[in-house]
Amino acid sequence: MLTKIIQTIFSKGIISIINFLVVLITARYLGAGGRGEISILFLNVTVILLFNDIIGGNALVYIIPKKNPYSLLLPAVFAGIITGVLLPFVFHLYFHFQTKELIYFILLALLSNISSISNVFLNGLQKIKQNNLASISQSIAIIGSLIIQFFILNEISVFSFYRSLAFGYFVNLLISVFYLKNDFERVSFSWKESFTLMAHYGLMVQAANIFQLLNYRFCYYVLDSANDLQSKKNVGVFSTASSISEAVWVIMNGITMVQYVTLSNRNNPQLAINLTVKLAKISFALSVLALLVLNCLPNEAFTFLFGNDFSDIKTYCFLLAPGIAAYAFAGVYLHYFSATGNMKFNATSALVGLAVTLPCSFILIPLFGTKGAAYTNCASYIASSLFLLFVFKKQSQISFYGLLFKWKKLLPLTNKQ
Repeated sequence: MLTKIIQTIFSKGIISIINFLVVLITARYLGAGGRGEISILFLNVTVILLFNDIIGGNALVYIIPKKNPYSLLLPAVFAGIITGVLLPFVFHLYFHFQTKELIYFILLALLSNISSISNVFLNGLQKIKQNNLASISQSIAIIGSLIIQFFILNEISVFSFYRSLAFGYFVNLLISVFYLKNDFERVSFSWKESFTLMAHYGLMVQAANIFQLLNYRFCYYVLDSANDLQSKKNVGVFSTASSISEAVWVIMNGITMVQYVTLSNRNNPQLAINLTVKLAKISFALSVLALLVLNCLPNEAFTFLFGNDFSDIKTYCFLLAPGIAAYAFAGVYLHYFSATGNMKFNATSALVGLAVTLPCSFILIPLFGTKGAAYTNCASYIASSLFLLFVFKKQSQISFYGLLFKWKKLLPLTNKQ
């Protein structure tokens, strides 16, 4: 298991570095306003993906070992196409996209949905290496395409980024399909039964994810509410600070991907608890170290990298840091609940965070501007994390001392791998 975790963190680390380079290039050449436009459209694509994931999302990792994969694939792809085509028109009613923007939006939503479904099946079938390869290839394709368009073809615009993003999703999909082509045995099945089963687990997981996305990104919509150039710049600066800070979660995400797949395929409650406690502490320690490195960088380093539009970015990274660290710890508990079928706690924790996000967004952002967005997100992360900690303590019967302060014997992770 430790090898799988290291491999996953390494692959996600590569992806995080590439994503940072994409942020760097778009920030320097499109400015804060361009970053703001990209962030809003990408957020909208992510929202659509969350609705798609009610049927075709990570809940399938829990179901796939227990059902014939073919009976899950067709309903998932059908849902991906329907949500990818129809939901952009719902967003269009509010955002009033230009025709070109709407076409790109639909294309990105479709490719994001279908490639994400293929990644979920790779995880559900325990093809973690293959999933890592598909994800790394996606990031390489995005930055490669972006470099060609910006520096060779001299096509510097937000649409160049959208094309690069679409190309990355397509590469991901091709690689995933290649590794999945022999894993589906055609069988007859009940569409109604499959949809019911997938929605049963998916609704709870996606309720948590939708609430969580609002916790992470609702501030973008509030900052952008004026819908002018300055609001786009505010979103651009804050989204860049968020991306840099949340890159620390690559450690937690690498750990929890392996944790989730491992626990979903085993039925050993005590192993699940002991493993989760160890992984949470490892995730927290490594994440705090990464945050210390990030926040010790001088402000001149950020302006040199991103440009003068981003002169305040270190301030926002510093304000976000406590919440980022808290969630790097508690996020491991969240995946424990998912892997053991207790998705309701994930939804509730996200709802706790949302109960903080909504009022704070409308109070703190008008008072403090972009700093108010950072205060809001940090408070939301901490509130969600505390809830997960308390629920896990109650279920596991482990004391707070054991959860927080007992750091001996973190390795080996399990006695039997």
